[in-house]
Amino acid sequence: MKWIKRYLPYVIMYGIAFLWVIPILWMADTAFKPTADIFSIPPKWIPSHFTLEHVRRLFSEWPFVRWLLNSLIVATSVTFGSLIVSTLAAFSFSRLRWRGRDALFMVLLVFMLLPWQVNVIPLFFTMTKFGFLNTYQGVALPMMAMPIGVFLLRQFFINIPRDLEDAARIDGCSSLGVLFRVIIPVSKPVFAAFGVYMFNFAWNEFFWSMICLRKAQIVTLPVGLKLLQGAFEIDYGLILAGAFAASLPSMLVFLFLRRQIIRGFTLAGSGTKG
Repeated sequence: MKWIKRYLPYVIMYGIAFLWVIPILWMADTAFKPTADIFSIPPKWIPSHFTLEHVRRLFSEWPFVRWLLNSLIVATSVTFGSLIVSTLAAFSFSRLRWRGRDALFMVLLVFMLLPWQVNVIPLFFTMTKFGFLNTYQGVALPMMAMPIGVFLLRQFFINIPRDLEDAARIDGCSSLGVLFRVIIPVSKPVFAAFGVYMFNFAWNEFFWSMICLRKAQIVTLPVGLKLLQGAFEIDYGLILAGAFAASLPSMLVFLFLRRQIIRGFTLAGSGTKG
């Protein structure tokens, strides 16, 4: 019984992980299959031979590299912009005292509960008024101001011991000095986790990008992948080759920063200072 209690959680976790990774493996496998093997019955995990035909067509017949660059520009801008905006707002809500702070934070929580798609109509008119439609800033600015970042960082900042801040103020630090010398240094793992979350969100965002971006030369990857679908037929090899190539940056970011991500979410969830 002891070995069952010891190893059963690992069996369950690895089993769930395997089920989660099956679609990813199928996507990667199909991207390099001949078209005939894609529709074979029964399905073949190992094709008769591997081919780069779908990948070649993806890069030669479509502006995939341009879509990749557009998504990289938008996702990077959103990541750094949201870190700056959310950090300043979270610091104000957690460490500064001003009239109406808690009431305004409750309003922020209400807006956080609204679905992202609800904001599309007012965002469209706002971006039209400022002339930001069909621009990188038009698609990136709304994502920089998402309230979830303020909420997550505020919940971590508020648990940082007040003694650290008091010691910094005794040494002559201003509020910004406390932020840059005390709050930010102890919050780096949380910043890493939140930054990766925002990068992946911006990288995969489709709905607002489809509405805001109409020029073919500035569409992002999710919108570009939609263009791969034909009006009368679906080229599954081409689409899955594009989906596999589009997913690689997100997977690489996670692989390189997985330690910081896990530690950051652990600290943010437990309120423990690192």
